[in-house]
Amino acid sequence: MNSSGGLSDDEEKITVLSWIYVSTLSLSLIGSFSVVVVSVIKRKHLNEQAKPLLQLALADFLASLVLMITALSNLTDEIWPFSKKMCNLGLPLSLAFYCTSFLLVIIYAYESAHAFQGWREKPVQEAFETQLTQLSRRRRKFCLTYVIAWLVPIIGYFIYIHTVSYVEATIAPEEIPTLTTVSRDPVRFCNSCILFLRLINESCITLDPGHAKFIQIFTLSNVLIVIIICTMFYCKLDSSYRHYANTRMITMTRRHRGGIWSSARYMILVVIFCWTPALLLICLSFAQPKIKYLFPLYVTQALSVSLQGFLNSIVYAWRRRNFRDAVLGERLPLMAYSNRAFFDQSLNEPS
Repeated sequence: MNSSGGLSDDEEKITVLSWIYVSTLSLSLIGSFSVVVVSVIKRKHLNEQAKPLLQLALADFLASLVLMITALSNLTDEIWPFSKKMCNLGLPLSLAFYCTSFLLVIIYAYESAHAFQGWREKPVQEAFETQLTQLSRRRRKFCLTYVIAWLVPIIGYFIYIHTVSYVEATIAPEEIPTLTTVSRDPVRFCNSCILFLRLINESCITLDPGHAKFIQIFTLSNVLIVIIICTMFYCKLDSSYRHYANTRMITMTRRHRGGIWSSARYMILVVIFCWTPALLLICLSFAQPKIKYLFPLYVTQALSVSLQGFLNSIVYAWRRRNFRDAVLGERLPLMAYSNRAFFDQSLNEPS
């Protein structure tokens, strides 16, 4: 049944999904871009903190930007010849940047644990001197991990786009299991560019089974791995912090009532919140359900995935007092202020 504006129900729902992506991705673009700009301008005040924050924000910014471009292609009045190619290249590219973001989140968690344990295991002055002498070696080590975090997903992306193939519909257009019971514009629906839509729809041009399964398993494993590894790192870090706090190696004035975990949990919750709907959608896609029953889940996914850059900018940057202080220029560079590792200071101080 057509609406008053002349659009079919399917077109309206694709338009709704696209506007949800555009509006929420705008928040992520603003949030991540603000962290990128601040990390560059205030890099002297942020010191070593600038490197991981800049790269994480940049990965989120690029993922949001690419995903927004693909969503905007759904809002044009006409189906442009390049829209199909842009969608085929854009959606996997956004997933590649999200994968980079996941890897950087893991690196950030590892650096947090490394920075804390590295200087707590020795007297403060000795630890600080050791930290200075080992700084160049540590920089080289983590520079390599950052290069890997960017190169591996990008290389995987180029391999993917050069090996993927697209198969035609397996059923007649009149039998299309679209977002609604009846569709008057199957061409418009089949050319829509929505994340994970083509994993389920068998009536339009879709991914070949091998690459569809790869996207499903790749996304599912990525999200689960980052949640598990970060939880392990932060739990170990919180346990070490409480041990040193109980032995009075951490002064009462530097303790944070909730411990490190009270801050680190938000970093993990961002991944869980943003990607749980997508994981549920991927799990359901293995059973190939009718798409018309999954529209609420597509809406939830559009809202949650699109907010990752915005939430990361808050949790990793703006919510943390030492980041705000450095941005406002209210203190010396973080590493030179109190002989405390910036990761420890960021996680341990209340917001």
